Amino acid sequence: MHLSGMVYFGGFSNLLLSFGNQVYHSAWRELCEGMAAAGSLDEVIEVHEAYLLTIHRQCFVAPDKLWALIASRINNILALALDFYSLQQTLSSGGAVSAIKARCEMEVDRVEKQFDDCIAFLLRVLSFKLNVGHFPHLADLVTRINYNNFYMSDGGNLMTAPSSETAAARLGKPFAS
Repeated sequence: MHLSGMVYFGGFSNLLLSFGNQVYHSAWRELCEGMAAAGSLDEVIEVHEAYLLTIHRQCFVAPDKLWALIASRINNILALALDFYSLQQTLSSGGAVSAIKARCEMEVDRVEKQFDDCIAFLLRVLSFKLNVGHFPHLADLVTRINYNNFYMSDGGNLMTAPSSETAAARLGKPFAS
């Protein structure tokens, strides 16, 4: 995967859009319908607890091993994006000495490989989950992450970039911002 894959990911904004559009919107609608149909305080409390559980599960904070695994991969991907940004800032500053640039370029290769591994794992897990059940919030998240099949084809094959393009081969090429 090229470094453009990390830029393409869009990270935080894609997650916010997915959670806002698919999770909160649909959960809020269900909460409003449930509240309108509730005939007692106990039913209101039950509807509200179901609302909170739905949001927790769909935002990957429920006490479920699979959701925790997905959340940890998303957190890793966001952390790698921050690492990449920091490295990009160092490399694009004019005053960095060649030893620091060489070390940063090796770090870019490491971050790029970890990002590729995390994205591949995340998309495989999400795709598997979609194949075994109906999870509209996951379908929306996969669509946002993998828009235009950037990382994975419809058939589930990962898109890969030529492995010959490392940070050393990109020396002197500006990184995308």
